[in-house]
Amino acid sequence: MKNDVLRIGAILATAASALLGSSACGPSGPAPVLPEAVHHAELVGRWDGAPKCRKPLPVVRLRDDYGFSVKNFPIEWAGPGPDDDKVTRLTVDGKWHAVNKDPGLTPYLVLRFENRNDHRSLAFYVENGELRMSVSVPVVGEPGVSYSCAYKRTSADPDFGR
Repeated sequence: MKNDVLRIGAILATAASALLGSSACGPSGPAPVLPEAVHHAELVGRWDGAPKCRKPLPVVRLRDDYGFSVKNFPIEWAGPGPDDDKVTRLTVDGKWHAVNKDPGLTPYLVLRFENRNDHRSLAFYVENGELRMSVSVPVVGEPGVSYSCAYKRTSADPDFGR
């Protein structure tokens, strides 16, 4: 039950930060919308993180067999210390699934990491007609503070750009 509450809270926070973050600097185009559903064919491929995700930019590769690999995937801030601006990174594999019918929530993606008792949920939204994913990355040492890392599908081929 506690995990469900945390999961739902994280997804709602991610969706809110995606919407607010895109309009925080004034109008730059149409506001993002939340999709009613996502389809497998829309998800398989390579997803690249936006520049504000920090460098090196993260990549998520979703395969047709529901496997995935991630590289430079942000999890949390490393601080405190001289490297506070550096984000903990991840290079691993696991399984993914998209959730379309969670009452009261918009569709989201769940990444379950192999060899780790961990998962990450990424919310979907549509911006300028393109499906995007967003994850909220917590700042260690600053409870309740996080930043949003958005992903855009750059190829329907998960092996593109290896």
